[in-house]
Amino acid sequence: MVAITIKQSYLDRVGRLIGEIYAAQMTEKEVYEHVGVSKTTWMNVKSGIAGQNTINRVLNDSEMYVAGVLNERRKQVN
Repeated sequence: MVAITIKQSYLDRVGRLIGEIYAAQMTEKEVYEHVGVSKTTWMNVKSGIAGQNTINRVLNDSEMYVAGVLNERRKQVN
């Protein structure tokens, strides 16, 4: 058995993104399709086994997209 060490900051970032996705009343599928990656790539990014460049690109794009959706939803509520 091989132990894989994942930084806590990475886990925090992924967890925060997942929370924001649900707060925006979206699904993960909507996000990874908008970002343009496959479900397999999305799962690899979430679990930390994708390459560093892929992780950074997918998380950055996803965070920007979800933040934009959340901002628009908050504007509609106010």
